[in-house]
Amino acid sequence: QGCSRDFIQDRLGKDEKGKCTITLKYPDIIPIGQTCEIAETRRAVAEAREGPNAYKNNLELVVQGITLRKKIATLLGFQSWAEFICTKRMSGSYQTVDKFLTNLQTKLEESGKKDHETLLKLKEDHCKNLGVDFDGILNAWDTGFYGDRLLVTKYGVDAEKIKEYFPLDHVVETTLDIYQELLSLIFEELPKGTYWTWHKEARCFQVKDKESGSPIGYFYLDLHPRQGKYGHAAIFHLVKRTASHGAVDCMLCNLPASTPDKPSLLRHQNVVTFFHEFGHIMHAICTEGIGNSTRLAKCPRDFVEAPSQMLENWVWQKQVLERLAKHYQTNESLPDKTLESMIRAKHVNVAFSSLRQIYLSRLDLEIHGPNPPTTVEEIQALVDRLRPSISLVENPPGWATLRTFAHLMNQYSASYYGYMWAEVLSADMFATRFEKEGVMNPKVGMDYRKMILAPGGTHNLNDHLTKFLGRSTNNEAFLKSRGIL
Repeated sequence: QGCSRDFIQDRLGKDEKGKCTITLKYPDIIPIGQTCEIAETRRAVAEAREGPNAYKNNLELVVQGITLRKKIATLLGFQSWAEFICTKRMSGSYQTVDKFLTNLQTKLEESGKKDHETLLKLKEDHCKNLGVDFDGILNAWDTGFYGDRLLVTKYGVDAEKIKEYFPLDHVVETTLDIYQELLSLIFEELPKGTYWTWHKEARCFQVKDKESGSPIGYFYLDLHPRQGKYGHAAIFHLVKRTASHGAVDCMLCNLPASTPDKPSLLRHQNVVTFFHEFGHIMHAICTEGIGNSTRLAKCPRDFVEAPSQMLENWVWQKQVLERLAKHYQTNESLPDKTLESMIRAKHVNVAFSSLRQIYLSRLDLEIHGPNPPTTVEEIQALVDRLRPSISLVENPPGWATLRTFAHLMNQYSASYYGYMWAEVLSADMFATRFEKEGVMNPKVGMDYRKMILAPGGTHNLNDHLTKFLGRSTNNEAFLKSRGIL
């Protein structure tokens, strides 16, 4: 109840007549978490991912991983894995990260509590309308639903109706056009059968410099979920650039596929994700210089998200949304009133959602700290303590996000704070150059390509940023975007 008719029909009767079959992949769990009226259904789906019986022995594997990392850090002369990793990041030290998160949490707490109260009141009213008991708690499975309901009831932003204006094929084509214009590039799709591929759905494009026509590299797009495929959205570097050939990269997503009756339609958040991940593709393809052919040329994890986060701003600009949005039946653009409501609601609940990111960042640093948990029970106790104290949401008994938090078992270990850190940089870049000089200004786009993307992981990143901005970075634009200034 509450989920769209298309969502239900696409999943009905696959395994059992009269019942819907869902996976735990994003195209299934996000619509349920945000639109399903039945709290018990939302709880059951969330529990399948984080609950005591989810993913077998993953918490035991987390304990093994963080124990090994602690041993490695000790051998290298560091008190903790977090201290070791932070010396390799832009932050430079664990102390700097600790101060950054503490200051940010302090500034967000008051607004975050107000956001929490707003959602809780919305839940109370909703329960009254449904004639069900109100438990007085904003549960973990309530936050997405009432966040989405707030957008609909207060701002008139109905994600299910809005997605009718974002058919996947049009979004992909227009996104590629925008990136080509902005960065002075040309993308040419290769005919099927002329390139190596791992699946028939994967598409391959050659990238050329617009002015010279010289080839720069290649990228693949693999957009839809399937059995055994990586379950998140990410890019993968397949071939590094050398003196003789450009880089080859792949963008994997799990966006809903088309059906015989209707094309794939994207929620606006899916459009943001697509724009973000493609920004990573451009970062990889546009690197220059022989230095970027080595494994040493890696952007620090607390910077690598900044270029893509900055480019997310484009899908909140009226002139860009007018191009990206086209109704799948009528070809009409988004109504001005809807478009303006979306833009006005961009930062709704931003303090509350930012506190969740700080919680995840703290959890990451704690399990990689001087005294990491050594048992599953200690991990559980840590999650039970940190989640309510920072995110303002109680942790249900036996639940642990670490069961599915793959970031912390790969390159983002002791670096998840980098998402927040990079947002400071991305907000500064956008506000200082593109917002002032034009979001589709090709000169600014080329400056961005040459000064930020081209250096890749070489030299001092602060120097590149200073050159692009015309000054050192600051957090003013970031704080304004969070409603703090």
